[in-house]
Amino acid sequence: MIEPVEALKVAADTLQLPVEADEATAEVAEGDDSYILRGTSGAEKDPKAQLMYIQQDGELKLVFRVETDIMSNWLLSYVDATTKDVHAVVDWSADASYSV
Repeated sequence: MIEPVEALKVAADTLQLPVEADEATAEVAEGDDSYILRGTSGAEKDPKAQLMYIQQDGELKLVFRVETDIMSNWLLSYVDATTKDVHAVVDWSADASYSV
């Protein structure tokens, strides 16, 4: 099984994010399965990773949900904890313009 920092590196590489995690460490947060990834660069705040299951094709997959805020996008990436595949990505950013 991969570690939380490795899951961040997989997400950053696969999605071509401007996040560097070579010196990153995982700090336990909110329980045994949640981590804050300290020592990264390129993100607005420290990325987070949480070990969880998702359902895909009728099967449960053990994944790290990697949360990355890179200013223009706030992403949740679901990285398989054994195969390193990215199963899904949610982008919570929204663009809006206003005329006053």
